This record gives sequence, structure tokens and C-alpha cells, in this order.
Amino acid sequence: MAEPSSKPTSEEDQSPQEPKEASSATAQKQEKRGRRGSGRHHAGCGGDSFQDGFVTYFPSALNQVHQGLSLSPEALSVMECMIRDILDRIATEAGQLARYAKRVTITPWDIQIAVRLLLPGKTGKCAELQGTNAVLRTSLCALWKQRK
Repeated sequence: MAEPSSKPTSEEDQSPQEPKEASSATAQKQEKRGRRGSGRHHAGCGGDSFQDGFVTYFPSALNQVHQGLSLSPEALSVMECMIRDILDRIATEAGQLARYAKRVTITPWDIQIAVRLLLPGKTGKCAELQGTNAVLRTSLCALWKQRK
């Protein structure tokens, strides 16, 4: 056991007599898992380099709703980070749903359920409808190209 002293001890100051090898591996795993939380930063978020990604679509979507309005670069950056965060959450939830079903492939059904679970009320219903329509359009286009 360590002797009491007036200074608080840190992990580096502990005596080498205590076994730390077994606990350090689990601590590293827990530390890695802890990094996946809300503190994770996406590449391209918060900086001036948002040329690729979703930023190119925001002005046209805003123009459909409110003509004459525009977004500042800071607002574009915030929107980009928000969209990436929501997509990350949906993908994580869909992956968990696929894992619960003992599958290795995320299906459109997993994405649909994840959207329903994560987005509240009318927002979830509207997003689900838009996603379903997009999947149908993609499927119909693929079938049309096969017929030609």
C-alpha cells in the first residue's frame, strides 16, 4: 500500500508494486469507447473548407422555402455539422438494429426504423416519407435501365 503523503498522487506517481497490466487494457478500451460520444468531431465541420458535402444543397433548399434569404458561412458550417451528426446517429442506430437482428447488412428497413426512433413527430414522418420515395425512385430507375 502507498504511504500517505501531503501531495495528491496521480497514476504516474503510483508505486510499481501494484499490478496495472490487466486493468490498463480495460481502461484503454473504455477510453476509446468514451471518445465516440458527443465530443466526436467530423472532418470539415467548423472550418472554412466545406466545398464538398451538403453545403452545396442548402441554398437551393432554402430558396424553395424562402426566396431571397441566404445563409452566412457560419450558418452553413453549423448546418453541415448538424446534418453529419444526424446521419451519424441514424447510421449508428441502424447498425445496432441490424446487429440485434443478427445481420451484417443494414437494410432500408433498418434506416427507416432508425429515423422513426431518432426524429420526433412530424419530422420523423416527413423524413420517412422522403426516404421511402427516394428508395422507390432509385429502384424504379434501376429497373427501367435493365429493360433498355
